[in-house]
Amino acid sequence: MTRHAGWLGLYEKVRSSGDSAGRAWDLVQKFGYQKAWEMIRDKLGEYTMIGYSCAGEVVETDTDEVPYMPGQRVACMGSGFANHAEYVVVPTNLMVALPDHVPFEEAAFAAAGCIAMQGLRRLELTPGERVGVIGLGLIGQVCTRLLVAMGYRAFGVDLSAERAAKAANVPGLHAWSSSQVESVGKVMELTEGQGLDGVIICAASASDEPVNLAFDLCRQRGRVSVVGDVGLQLQRAKMYQKEIELRLSCSYGPGRYDPEYEVIGRDYPFGHVRWTERRNLEYFIELLGTGGLDVRPLVSKRFPVERAPEAYAQVKQGDLDTYGVLLDYGLPASTSATGLAARRTVHVPGPPPMSASSQIKVGLIGVGGYAKAVHIPNLKTLAGSFAVRAVASRSGGTAGVVAKRIGAPVATSDYHALLADPEIQAVIISTRHASHAQIALDALEAAKHVFVEKPMATTLEDARMIEARAAETGLVLRVGFNRRFSPYLNAMRRAIGSDGVRMFSVRVNVGPLQSHWSNTSDEGGRLLGEGCHFFDLCNWFIGAEPMAVSAMFAGKAEVTNPNAVVVVSYPDGSTAQVLYTTLGHGSMPKEYFEAFGNGRAVRSEDFRSLQAFGISAGVSRKDRGDKGQLAELEEFAAAIKGNDYPIKGADARAGFLATWMSLAAYQSARSGAASQLPD
Repeated sequence: MTRHAGWLGLYEKVRSSGDSAGRAWDLVQKFGYQKAWEMIRDKLGEYTMIGYSCAGEVVETDTDEVPYMPGQRVACMGSGFANHAEYVVVPTNLMVALPDHVPFEEAAFAAAGCIAMQGLRRLELTPGERVGVIGLGLIGQVCTRLLVAMGYRAFGVDLSAERAAKAANVPGLHAWSSSQVESVGKVMELTEGQGLDGVIICAASASDEPVNLAFDLCRQRGRVSVVGDVGLQLQRAKMYQKEIELRLSCSYGPGRYDPEYEVIGRDYPFGHVRWTERRNLEYFIELLGTGGLDVRPLVSKRFPVERAPEAYAQVKQGDLDTYGVLLDYGLPASTSATGLAARRTVHVPGPPPMSASSQIKVGLIGVGGYAKAVHIPNLKTLAGSFAVRAVASRSGGTAGVVAKRIGAPVATSDYHALLADPEIQAVIISTRHASHAQIALDALEAAKHVFVEKPMATTLEDARMIEARAAETGLVLRVGFNRRFSPYLNAMRRAIGSDGVRMFSVRVNVGPLQSHWSNTSDEGGRLLGEGCHFFDLCNWFIGAEPMAVSAMFAGKAEVTNPNAVVVVSYPDGSTAQVLYTTLGHGSMPKEYFEAFGNGRAVRSEDFRSLQAFGISAGVSRKDRGDKGQLAELEEFAAAIKGNDYPIKGADARAGFLATWMSLAAYQSARSGAASQLPD
């Protein structure tokens, strides 16, 4: 009965969240009902950092190339960066410097200003045009003020008479309540029957009325920009008769949702993209500085951070006279190096975790989706072997949330602080691929045992350094090649045997990647990022190091092209083949394995089925779907304690070989010749 009620509640949440239903069903098919339920329940129960607009002083920069200095006043924006927090980490392209005379309380409207400005820019206006704004909440109020400040003739419409009156206080702005005034007639009266050149929709409603009203308010060949979340059941006749253009506005402007721009900081050429999100922010701050734009009347309440619950309650009430509610954190008393280090690390309140002498004190570095979905639940299962002492994440908020959830006493945004903790004996690294090598080297230097997610490194130079350093220190280093621990692949290996010439084949149907971060040149590309899993699996299955790699790509042999067929040869004449592709359909099972040798054949699909020919082989039903992630951590603990384990985990040499094979595949495809393993 309890499970039924839980699934019913889950069904209701999933159904109300659009395409989440499809993703939930995919999890059920892949992991089964119980595991899928646990994963979705944990996801729904996660805390989420809130806020995306702030202003304050720079405390520290991570490179001399950043055009800001400690103590400089700045305005910031961006979900996941400019959060409601005392300290935030914001990329260069999501912040601008403030003139001394622009107060923080006005600059804190940064994101709202850019959202409104981008909606305005989507209309491609010319001076003197008449522009209407439908919806006079916070964004609409900022938008109407921007229109006036930038020299346009502005008109505002809202259901609420109070909000219309607020906007009407701006000199030169006409505003009214659509519940009291017939809007089309009012616009025609004010425009001598011509209508508006453009309309910006800042309303939030499931109704289609705002967008269709906008068509009525427009002149012939007018333009409509949609900023708010409104219904889009369009009345085609209205658009057709006037040849109206409908345009959607994407948040702060060009660059939004592009990690190359927002996170890495690669700007768009000024001559090609005049108004990026950062340039929109610069202009917004400029208007505040010249006095052309005044957002002070939109500050409804101001609370010290100690009264944050009252501030959020004020917003949640939805009062019509509430627009901007400010949280004031105050400025730090000290910006010394010691103070900075202390602020990067916090001790999470709560009872001290239970500890046993046999537990390995572990620190988690990187707690993204994979770590939260796989490693953290497995560490809970292995509580007799591991005790999580600290959590490090580039986002301090994420580290704090995860640490509180799992009972870790320390959370930090600086993994070096974690490595300096003498109580921590081992680390689990689950950051993005390009960062693995440096963190692993730093951890070995700090005398910590290392479990690093694949790939161990994205360059051969880094892989060699890690292999050499691990050998010098004698510390345990394991790479997250979990498939060698899967009961299905172990059953296949036993069935074929370890002697004689054998053939092993892997087919990986990834499905469309779109713009996944892992398939970028900076992260080494997807074939290295995930394909290395299967290269290691081939080496483990055959039980030897590769002799040579030959590859062909469907298309050009580029880092961002993961569609490849790779053939690996071994000294005893055995071969392995990996077909990795994103060209297929995601509904097809992802992984398929076949092996041949010693007069036997065996095949397995997606860790759910096993068929053997010429020999008997089987896997327990309880092991269905087991990809070996739990066992790889069990082996990591055993290796640290000096205990035997039935399967040996992937060490630094295995990590080096997998990286070499990935890079050799590109070299082979480009040259048309096999790449030989170097001495």
